[in-house]
Amino acid sequence: MSSGEQTSAAMAPIAIRVRDLRKSFVPSVPVLDGVHLDIPHSEVTALVGANGSGKSTLVKILSGYYAADAGSHIEVAGQPVAGQITPELMRRGGVRFVHQDLALATGLTVMDNVSLGGFYTSRVGRIRWRRQREQLRDQLARWHIHARPDDLLSGLPRATLAKLAVLRAVQLIGDERLSALILDEPTAALAKDDAGEVLTWIRLLAAREKVGVLFISHRLDEILNASDTVAVLRNGKIAAHESSADLTHDDLVSHIVGAPIQNFYPSRPAGEGRVTALAVRGLTGGTVRDASFALHRGEITGVTGLPGSGYDEIPYLLMDPQRKATGQCELSGVRLDLRHDSISERVRRGMALIPADRKRAAVVPDLSMRENMTLPRLGSFYRRGLLPRRAESRDTQALASTFHVTPPDPDMSVSRLSGGNQQKVVLAKWFSTEPDVLIVHEPTEAVDVGAKAEIFALIARAAQQGTAVLVASVEYEDLAHLCDKVLIIGRGQLSATLDGPALTAEQITAAAFVASVTGAASEQPGSPPSLPHPNVSGQPASASQD
Repeated sequence: MSSGEQTSAAMAPIAIRVRDLRKSFVPSVPVLDGVHLDIPHSEVTALVGANGSGKSTLVKILSGYYAADAGSHIEVAGQPVAGQITPELMRRGGVRFVHQDLALATGLTVMDNVSLGGFYTSRVGRIRWRRQREQLRDQLARWHIHARPDDLLSGLPRATLAKLAVLRAVQLIGDERLSALILDEPTAALAKDDAGEVLTWIRLLAAREKVGVLFISHRLDEILNASDTVAVLRNGKIAAHESSADLTHDDLVSHIVGAPIQNFYPSRPAGEGRVTALAVRGLTGGTVRDASFALHRGEITGVTGLPGSGYDEIPYLLMDPQRKATGQCELSGVRLDLRHDSISERVRRGMALIPADRKRAAVVPDLSMRENMTLPRLGSFYRRGLLPRRAESRDTQALASTFHVTPPDPDMSVSRLSGGNQQKVVLAKWFSTEPDVLIVHEPTEAVDVGAKAEIFALIARAAQQGTAVLVASVEYEDLAHLCDKVLIIGRGQLSATLDGPALTAEQITAAAFVASVTGAASEQPGSPPSLPHPNVSGQPASASQD
């Protein structure tokens, strides 16, 4: 960088400046250890880091939830902050926050939600509803948000809800001015297309309003596409701060984990695919039509496609009788009734499902780690009608150690754990049942890259121990590195099976797009439905024999 460029950069307007930020909860064990970070106006600055790197602590200090240690220095809109930050101080400084859960009241209207920050009132304190509605209608049109003031949130798409949460955050009252917007994983619950739409919109907001945006996410593609610069926190320090244009996906992973990308995915021998654990013929339900495939012990099989293809319905068609799936299914050679066998019966016979929606379908947030981990095996702990908590706690501590759950406190509420640790609790809960068939849907959804590597290693270990694993995901790069074969779904039909040299992220992407246009490959006239062979490389799944 030339001296002129350095001078220009130094004079660039900064929404929030952090210098030597420190925070310790235990003496001599810093969570933040001298962090320097600038959030410039009109730019999106991404903050990434592994679980425990200090991201949440930094955001909680900026929001006033925690007090920084003595000697830390923070400026907001050019003004030094004296003493502890408070929410009111940050509001006066023009700083707004949007968190992962969005904190919207879905039973209320768009106007009720967006106006919670302040209503237009008359001199006697009455709300001026007409002006409120007209002003909101103008803002919705200006920011291309497809909603009306009186629409209920419960009927709106998730991407629209995320935009409304941001719009509510930037509502100004009186002479307030917006300086910075801090977004703590607002796209975590969104599909990729929806997330991309929201982030494009946020970049427009940053540029148009000259707002400094700090964006936190675990999705590295989002980070690289949506930000101007990326700051990487590792062990409480800024390990890298670079232009997004100068970073690759592999560079970013290496910065986050502090190790070369080659160490990110687990190495293991390819599954032999000799013993069939689950055989499926003609699976039909929802979008899916006439899908036939086999899962083999020791193998990891991926299933993917474009959004709406139906690939993400397959885990639930196999596990949930309420989906009313049809077709033939054999579990370890014994017929499974897809419509009538209960979930508990499938678990008893050796199946386990880890759903994508962790908070609502995989954990009970208000229960402890012990209560969550032992739930599927609770009957095995009872002695003479009593449930010995000590035995449960010992079992949980052993699992927490094996699955690297931190902190390993059996009585800690799961809601207090990070997303990555919650996911490891779910894995530990179901791995401990020693399933013959493990089905996982988006196993690394909303977890940091460090936890992601650990989760991959756990899945690989399950396969090495003889479990047949099915991974449903849209993370093509992960599937290419983790799986022995990948099933491609298009228009609800099984289109191709990729393995061997054909199993690359590029080939998966190409096959998914082709399948979205053509659907399943046609069979020869008169040929009976058949299970695909595990070693078909890029060939139509329906043309193979088991």
